[in-house]
Amino acid sequence: MINCVIIDDEPLAREGLASYVGEVDFLSLVGTGENPLELMDLLDQTRADLIFLDIQMPKMSWIDF
Repeated sequence: MINCVIIDDEPLAREGLASYVGEVDFLSLVGTGENPLELMDLLDQTRADLIFLDIQMPKMSWIDF
């Protein structure tokens, strides 16, 4: 099982990715967030093997993360 996290500032994008993750047997969604700052908190609480990270977001870009 691959634990994954979705970080995107657009709710529809998060929902779409979460739906896809739910259809893939070997993926397990362990958290979602709106920006990389939330991702840092999630990674303190749980282990993620795969991160779906939006390229352009408020507060911090994926490159800065």
